Amino acid sequence: MIVEDEAILALDLSWLLVDAGYEVAGIARTMHAALRLAAKGSVDLATMDIRLAGGTNGVETALKLWQDHEVRCLFVSASLDEETKCQAQPAQPIGFVEKPIREQEIIASLNAHFSRAT
Repeated sequence: MIVEDEAILALDLSWLLVDAGYEVAGIARTMHAALRLAAKGSVDLATMDIRLAGGTNGVETALKLWQDHEVRCLFVSASLDEETKCQAQPAQPIGFVEKPIREQEIIASLNAHFSRAT
C-alpha cells in the first residue's frame, strides 16, 4: 500500500513498485483510508509519507497500522528529521528514504525486507 497525499508522487511510486515486481494493494491519502485498506487484509507493507491529507500524519498512521494490523512501513518523505525517526520507532519501520524519491534505495529497502521475511 502507498500512503501519500500527493497524487502524482503516489502514481510515480506505484509505477516504480509495479515495475519492480511488487503488487500495490492501493493508494491512501489519509490515515483513515490507509486503515480501511489494511483492514481488507491484503497489505503486507506500506510506503508512508509523514505529511498526509485530512489532518493526519504518517507517524500516527504507521503506529496504528502496526498496532491494529501488524503492517510495517517504509517511510518515504521529505520530513525525516531525527525526532520524527525516533517517534516512528515503535511502529518498527523497515527504513527511511528521503524525498525526492530515489528508486534504487526504495527497491533495495523493500527487497531486503521481503528477503528476510521469507
